[in-house]
Amino acid sequence: MTTPTRSLDLAAALAQYRAGLPGLTDAGLERRAAEVAALPGWYASELRRMVDAERESRRTANQPVTPARSRALRVAAGAAVVGAPAAALTGRALAEYADQVPQVLLYSPAVAVGLVAAVTGASWAARWVDDRRHPLAVDVDEADLDPLGKELLARVRAARRARGEVC
Repeated sequence: MTTPTRSLDLAAALAQYRAGLPGLTDAGLERRAAEVAALPGWYASELRRMVDAERESRRTANQPVTPARSRALRVAAGAAVVGAPAAALTGRALAEYADQVPQVLLYSPAVAVGLVAAVTGASWAARWVDDRRHPLAVDVDEADLDPLGKELLARVRAARRARGEVC
């Protein structure tokens, strides 16, 4: 008499695998990624996709999202807080020698705050120009690719087929 084979419920196995990923450490997740990278077939590609999604969610979760304006205000406030005591101490020290100190040095705290504002504004402008110069990727039809693009696409598809992924 033969033993009936139990069918493997792939959806349940994938759900169980996905449920175990958030509990792993970063090193455990990397080890798991290395383990599934060598496996061929559809099931392995689903496992790789889940590991990659977990990596991406951890990567985006670790990056704090703060608006540029908030960041600039914090830098300016920090510079003012750090610069104010130094400017006050310098002003007191220079007050004794006011007749010997050039008038320009008395305006140094205002110049320091202006320089911080200029640096902050320049970094914001550089980021803005960079975002406009390198926009996000745009989907392109395969028919619109040049010969080098078609060759690169063929290489990527061949590598995916070699790993057992469905193209």
